[in-house]
Amino acid sequence: MTHRAPWECTFAKEEPSRCLPGKRPRTGHEYFEVLSLCILQAGLSWASVRSSWPRYRRAFFDFEVAKLAHVAPAALLRRQGALRNPKKVAALVANAQEFERIREEHGTFGRYLRTVKSDKDACVLLQKRLRHVGPYTAEFYLHCVGRSVYGS
Repeated sequence: MTHRAPWECTFAKEEPSRCLPGKRPRTGHEYFEVLSLCILQAGLSWASVRSSWPRYRRAFFDFEVAKLAHVAPAALLRRQGALRNPKKVAALVANAQEFERIREEHGTFGRYLRTVKSDKDACVLLQKRLRHVGPYTAEFYLHCVGRSVYGS
């Protein structure tokens, strides 16, 4: 059975014919929320993430870049419903700050991604600019935001 990224892609890279690329986000907020999903989901079950997502949204200010970029990770960790992983929470804050820089440089995050034609180059850039993003997370993120990195 096929499905569309990001919510069911347990084996997106291993079984690309079953996992269609996600829809391209329309706003920077949507790009950031999908990135946050990819980071927070790493190492957790999809069932756990799905059931916790409304709680995570509340705890992390609905993933609003402007708010997350200006809050201390320690304060987020104390919020009700927040994931209690200090490294992932610190990555959310650092990535919100980086999203703000990218917006200043390129106008929008979507425009920034479109300047990079090669998926391989895009993965390298994401790993360099974003925290808690390794090769698999970078590929998965691009897949979730509509790029066909897995050949689907």
